Amino acid sequence: MDFTLTLMPLIPFLFFFAFLFLHARGINCPSCHSPMPVLQAPFNKTRRQWLVGGYRCPNCGCETDLKGRQVAARTLPEQGTLLLGLGLFVFCIVISLLLTCIPLMMLLMRN
Repeated sequence: MDFTLTLMPLIPFLFFFAFLFLHARGINCPSCHSPMPVLQAPFNKTRRQWLVGGYRCPNCGCETDLKGRQVAARTLPEQGTLLLGLGLFVFCIVISLLLTCIPLMMLLMRN
């Protein structure tokens, strides 16, 4: 019982990474039609990719957004995607805090 309570705060992050992995499957490069990598090294990302996500083709170097559309170099991110990313981040933090507080309350009430 205590082991499962200690793993509860990890559930939102596992959900987020599972969503990211399942969402990224099936995206192909618009230029050379090769599959995009699901995970990308952090040193290969551009500033736009750090802010809103996206992919860079390992074959031709084409940069795309999360939907697989080609993006020109030095393109500014859209405001809606920034708000969506911030919302997902806040959602994960709130859920992990709730899942941390509930087991602690249960442990305190048990004593």
